[in-house]
This record gives sequence, C-alpha cells and structure tokens, in this order.
Amino acid sequence: MSRRFKAAGKNDAWFALFFIAAIVVAALIPRHDDAGQTDRPAPVPAAALKE
Repeated sequence: MSRRFKAAGKNDAWFALFFIAAIVVAALIPRHDDAGQTDRPAPVPAAALKE
C-alpha cells in the first residue's frame, strides 16, 4: 500500500503554481460589466419617466 502513494507529493509545487496562475489569468480577463460596453443606453431617472 505504501508503494502506491510513493509519488503523491512530487507534483504539489507544480499544482500550486498552476492553481495560482489560473487565478491570475482569470482575474485579468475583462468582465462584461468592466469592459465599458456602451451598447445599452444609460439608466433614466424615475422623475423623467413620470412626465
């Protein structure tokens, strides 16, 4: 049984590095809200809709 888990900790550093890199890449991807899309008009105040 011990031979089966002999290399269990060899790739821990690489897994941690890959996980951190994935978080960094996901943070750099622009989201739809932050991208400055001007396809939709700006919100109109409720006072302007009463008239």
